[in-house]
Amino acid sequence: MKSVQDAAIAKAIILSRDFGTYSMADRYRDLAERTKLDFSPAIRLLDCLPVFIDGDVHQRVRKAMAKQISKTKDCQLAASREQLAILFERVFRKNTQIELVEEFSKPLWRAISASIVPPNSEALDLVDEIPTLFSPILSLRERIRISDRIGAYLGADPEEGDDRLFLLGLAALGARPFVGTLSLSLYEVFKENPKARMCDLAWPRLYPSSSLRYVDRICGKEVEVDKSAFHPGERVRCFTQSADYSNEENTHALFGYGAHTCLGKSISEKVWGLVVEAFSRSDLRAEPLTIAMCPHNDPFLMPTQIHIALT
Repeated sequence: MKSVQDAAIAKAIILSRDFGTYSMADRYRDLAERTKLDFSPAIRLLDCLPVFIDGDVHQRVRKAMAKQISKTKDCQLAASREQLAILFERVFRKNTQIELVEEFSKPLWRAISASIVPPNSEALDLVDEIPTLFSPILSLRERIRISDRIGAYLGADPEEGDDRLFLLGLAALGARPFVGTLSLSLYEVFKENPKARMCDLAWPRLYPSSSLRYVDRICGKEVEVDKSAFHPGERVRCFTQSADYSNEENTHALFGYGAHTCLGKSISEKVWGLVVEAFSRSDLRAEPLTIAMCPHNDPFLMPTQIHIALT
């Protein structure tokens, strides 16, 4: 596998028709062949996640998911406002400590998810679990367990067909990028302004940090990009976020490029605006205390805990 850690080259490869997406469904087909285990529910879901597919299927799935986003966007925003109000009333209090991942970002995403998938704990738990299927170190037992859960979810109402599948995929795709990006972004803002009141901060227009650091592409033919040669079948890791990139480069790549731009871009931007609006009304000061990162969450850089003190 070749890594590309230049923002311009990574963008060129992602946008190039000479490179295709990395099929996670094919990895599970290979796994099923080797182990003789049934991963068909996971494969069915992975085959409809836009980040892993190309061509006509990609366009069809994106169109269907975009339609669902449009239908639920008002509910998502209303749920965000309601959940933010609850969190500020229950969690953000003077002279307390809170944990941003579990006590703030996850409850906010769950409220949004409940506007997309059936609002029950089983469906929301499954949404949280599906991204672990992407990890290269997940145990075989966990992979088959999650796949079976996907099958049970889809089989609970087979008449809904693809709609139920697309809704599950849509919610699952946003889980880690939203929770990780929101948590890391707040941590970064508070770290840079440890003694400032929230209402006095110059809040950034967009998330200043992202939990999704790279995307993989597969080279389709012999090609050269910026004097670097790539070969058919070669897997290329394109880093879209890096400390070595400029703020402008990181911000520009925050939601991806071209046909694979994040479907949740619009709602994600609006929710960040709501978060900033809520924090800007507070005279609390937030001091970062500790941050712990999950060591294995490819392709995400995910915090497991971020503790802050409120004064």
